Amino acid sequence: MQDWKAIAKAQGLPLAAAELDRAATALRTLEDVFRPLTAHLPHSLDPATVFDPDPEHET
Repeated sequence: MQDWKAIAKAQGLPLAAAELDRAATALRTLEDVFRPLTAHLPHSLDPATVFDPDPEHET
């Protein structure tokens, strides 16, 4: 499991302690949900390196 607080601090994100706690809690929850799902993905599957949620409005 990732240490989201340490990652945020290492990136120099200017978050107050309460904001950091809230963000880290949400990220831990997402990781808990999605990590078991990745166990069933084949290793040969390429990761999505680009995510464009709205390709019609490209700049």
